[in-house]
Amino acid sequence: MEKLECALALGDALPACDAKIAAIHRYWSEIRPEGRPMPGRQHFDPVAIPRLLPMIRLYDVYRHPWRFRYRLMGTELVRQVGRDLTGTWFDDKEATPQVSRSYANLVFVAAGLGISYRRGFPVFNAAHKDYLTSERIMLPLARDGSTVDIVLALTAYQLVSNEAILHHNA
Repeated sequence: MEKLECALALGDALPACDAKIAAIHRYWSEIRPEGRPMPGRQHFDPVAIPRLLPMIRLYDVYRHPWRFRYRLMGTELVRQVGRDLTGTWFDDKEATPQVSRSYANLVFVAAGLGISYRRGFPVFNAAHKDYLTSERIMLPLARDGSTVDIVLALTAYQLVSNEAILHHNA
């Protein structure tokens, strides 16, 4: 699997991606009120996307300094990570280059600058990391339509072949 990490403007098209990533992006676009750059949590109805809920996480956004608290972590994410991070702070985790990149992506989205998309091997220690690739999207939610107060993220995991694992570990 080719690794890809990109920052997209709010109206940009996604690269070719997993169907679940495309579905959450489409839903996010559809619930955005006319004339506003982004929807708010009040527009987000979990009942409308039941099959995506296990892969979703929500971060509460705090400013000055930027901090992010896991508001919700879907059951598939809990299974992959090996624990439920709901209620914990993102920056309580070990500071690694991968975590720092994820933090920078969260700040980009929380600042209202756009959407973050990543495809590749899992950044965090997934329970089955050697057998998985992942795709992740981060989308802004803003109660007032412009000041992001929640980041909506979805991670989709896929099994990979032995050849991909050998190439990644080389």
